[in-house]
Amino acid sequence: MIRNCFLCAAKTDNVFSSTWMLPGLAPTEIGFSICPKCGSVCQSPSVSYDDMMTIYSSIAVYTNPGRQGLPSSAKIRDLDEQIQFIKRGIGHLPKSAMQIGSSDGYTLSRFRQAGVELVMGVEPGSTSIEIAKRLYNIDCIHGTAEDFETDKDFELILLTHVLEHIYEPQVTLDKCRKIQNTPGEKFIYVEVPLMATAASLCPGFLTFEHVNYYTKENLICSLTQAGYWPVSVVEHFNSNLSPIIGILASTREQHHYDVMKMDVQLNRKRLSEYRQKELSYWQNCVDCIKVSLQQSQRIFLWGAGIHTCQLLANTDLLDHSRIFGLTDTSSLKWGLRQGEWICQDPQQIDWQVGDTVLISSYASEKEIFDALYWLRDKGVNTLRLHNVDDTRAIV
Repeated sequence: MIRNCFLCAAKTDNVFSSTWMLPGLAPTEIGFSICPKCGSVCQSPSVSYDDMMTIYSSIAVYTNPGRQGLPSSAKIRDLDEQIQFIKRGIGHLPKSAMQIGSSDGYTLSRFRQAGVELVMGVEPGSTSIEIAKRLYNIDCIHGTAEDFETDKDFELILLTHVLEHIYEPQVTLDKCRKIQNTPGEKFIYVEVPLMATAASLCPGFLTFEHVNYYTKENLICSLTQAGYWPVSVVEHFNSNLSPIIGILASTREQHHYDVMKMDVQLNRKRLSEYRQKELSYWQNCVDCIKVSLQQSQRIFLWGAGIHTCQLLANTDLLDHSRIFGLTDTSSLKWGLRQGEWICQDPQQIDWQVGDTVLISSYASEKEIFDALYWLRDKGVNTLRLHNVDDTRAIV
């Protein structure tokens, strides 16, 4: 699927593409392109909207089984900051808040604890909706950012790590503005990964799930086009695995920023530099464990998902190592095909001494490794691809 620019609708220029073995889908060409008019970067070619919704509604899980679905310390810290940031920007916490892409409900539960009287979520994943109700008693509308409906008015709308996933984010922002088109000042808080210099971006920053990429400039343009006016901006580069930017904006007209313009050539250069950095990084990780892989009886990839896609797309792993199978703790993924393998329940595999498990995850690698002690007790070698002891969260 070829996409136009998500911000100005102009045709985009492809910078690079490769074939990804996506979970539950046929091998697909995924590419990253730049808009020659406004400089925005997007995923194009990409999978179809329907295929992406299949991923979100059936197998996407954003909670870690090793924590029994509870938030990480980084997530708790980030919510502490978000609540205070919004409170400072407005002067008080609003009485009502809706979060589009509410995931497991933790964010809304924290806003309710802080004093927001009415909270409502919008979430496409049925598993996440169940977790939100069970863990936090948060009610959610089962729907996507594109198709949900509500007749309620909300003083605050939260879009944290959502716009980068939506094929037409401007349509969603326009929808939010219509919901808040009632008397009195309303607010929206948007947080997304920040596309900064190549040196500041983590492995896997360009991911299958993110179809839009934001800089400070195009995020401000995106909000103002929808009728919102930025009042507070925060950027973090070292506190999370990926740089992030958060903007609190108001429905009341005010002018704190001049018209923001992006440097098209600079963004193209950043995209190309990051691509070279990414290929080198993943291949070096594989090269460091190649001997261990070649000495293995059987090799299983741990994790049916995005990092496995990136591992296979960015390295020569399959040229020198025969992968025997794929496994994951998420029951939603059991029986799912990714590439030539079917994901299996790890408890149903007849593990043998000399087997190797290769963990592809970057953000959750250490947690997964620590949880796999029972495999090491059986004589199974568990290999960490990245070897990053970092508890910082991506979201």
